[in-house]
Amino acid sequence: MKEFWSENSKIISKMLLNQFGATFLGLMVVAAASAAQSQKAWLMLFASCFAAFFYLFLIYAVVWERGGHDRIKVDGGRAVAKPWTGLWIALCANIPNFILALLVLVSDPFKASYEWAGNMNLIGRALCLLWEGMYAGIVSYFSPNNPLIHLLYIAPAILISTFGYQLGLKNMRLLSVFELKPPQSQQPKSSDKPKMK
Repeated sequence: MKEFWSENSKIISKMLLNQFGATFLGLMVVAAASAAQSQKAWLMLFASCFAAFFYLFLIYAVVWERGGHDRIKVDGGRAVAKPWTGLWIALCANIPNFILALLVLVSDPFKASYEWAGNMNLIGRALCLLWEGMYAGIVSYFSPNNPLIHLLYIAPAILISTFGYQLGLKNMRLLSVFELKPPQSQQPKSSDKPKMK
């Protein structure tokens, strides 16, 4: 575990920093969309989806790059391929998300009966909104009162990280169909070759 942490602490920190940036973007665009009176719900959902896709793309890019870096080591014989590294990196980077989700899940059944549970639930939901702001519009549109939603929106980041790392390890790009390819050089035909005299 110590070796894993020393190898991957920078990428985990980078993923946490990306989440901070994406949550800031999410809160800004959702707040701007919520100011609109007509079509408020749709605009908030669209803004939140945009922020969430942006966040997931940032995660994909970071983890793909790590997979590509590990591919070089594997091809050079300096390391053994570990295709589930992306999953473990994502689980470590999402520890704060799991803690916040557990705060909400544990306190939700007791929030009406006990003051401590009500306070914990309120604080947990507020921290979820601040730390996972890219999903704020999605949560408020689909399921504002269901505590399970705070656990469910961790899944896309974990799946994208696992998938992105494996693509990087195989040197395959998700968006390769959209990349511009240089034209193939035209080989002269045999009839175009100068004839020997």
